[in-house]
Amino acid sequence: MKELKADLFSLIGVFDAICITTNGFVKSNGRCVMGRGCAKTALNRYPGIDLFMGKMIKERGNLPFMLVQDSGTIICSFPVKPITVIFDGHNAVSHMRNKFNIGDTVPGWAAIADLNTIEYSAFTLTSVATVMGWQKIALPRPGCGAGELSWATVKPILDKYLDDRFVSVTF
Repeated sequence: MKELKADLFSLIGVFDAICITTNGFVKSNGRCVMGRGCAKTALNRYPGIDLFMGKMIKERGNLPFMLVQDSGTIICSFPVKPITVIFDGHNAVSHMRNKFNIGDTVPGWAAIADLNTIEYSAFTLTSVATVMGWQKIALPRPGCGAGELSWATVKPILDKYLDDRFVSVTF
């Protein structure tokens, strides 16, 4: 996997696909929470993408999905957080930990990114890229922003699946 410093959305029209990191939490109105980072940028660019994503999660689970096409580039989801977790004192993002008691259900948007979710997303995305014939796929450092994981922890997992077709983009 290569690395590039750029605005992820500047690669629309240049790459076959770009991935936005997401969580699996769907609100009661059917919309997926897309409140931070590249997910929020995608929501601002493509109104209603949160409703489509929420519908897909409800029907098929917290998986990578092709969401929309823009100038020949497919925008995909790349789940990094679960739908919910049971709070263990550490698995909520730092600014939310004081809102939960041990044993509470934490919504995915408030959880720390999950390495198993990231690994499954990488595995699935590689298969999709092969089937679709994609040669250039960009994604941010999954789980390393609002997910509060370190790149040193995430990169070895991605390296098991993502080859030279994939580019990790940092802003």
